[in-house]
Amino acid sequence: MDGSSGYNQIRMASENEELTAFRTPKGIYCYKVMSFGLKNAGATYQRAIQRIFDNMLHKNVEYYVDDLVVKSKKREDHFHDLRKVFERLRRYQLKMNPSKCAFGVTSGKFLGFIVRQWGIEIEQAKIDAILRMPEPAKHTTNSFKQSILQCSIYARTPFGSRSRLQIAKEGKA
Repeated sequence: MDGSSGYNQIRMASENEELTAFRTPKGIYCYKVMSFGLKNAGATYQRAIQRIFDNMLHKNVEYYVDDLVVKSKKREDHFHDLRKVFERLRRYQLKMNPSKCAFGVTSGKFLGFIVRQWGIEIEQAKIDAILRMPEPAKHTTNSFKQSILQCSIYARTPFGSRSRLQIAKEGKA
């Protein structure tokens, strides 16, 4: 599920509204909801999501910025888990974008990964991009660091062994 204009759903504390004031030819205005341009908007939104879904995180709910995944071990539990998520969304008046939601799926793409019942795998296109990467230039630390950084997101992610095996088969591991 994808949050509909996620940051704009978080109300500003009334004492902070004047800090967002700006002038136009028609007058002075300030934000009543969090704007995308505010320095701490991302951290504030993450903190709100963590508080809202506190006891559900990493059990039934995973999130990244304004994307939510509701997961269940058993198919029959999924409706119950979805209901709990929707109750929280309703209680805190958060809205999801229905055109970016998928329900009852056994697998799907999430942040460049394929999420399945048995685990998380890297998308084949991402594997292919790694395989096409040029080898780091010899004797240059910056080239080596850049190669490591480009792959680091996958090193920290618990993805399925299929992707690791495929990279190893290609002689790139």
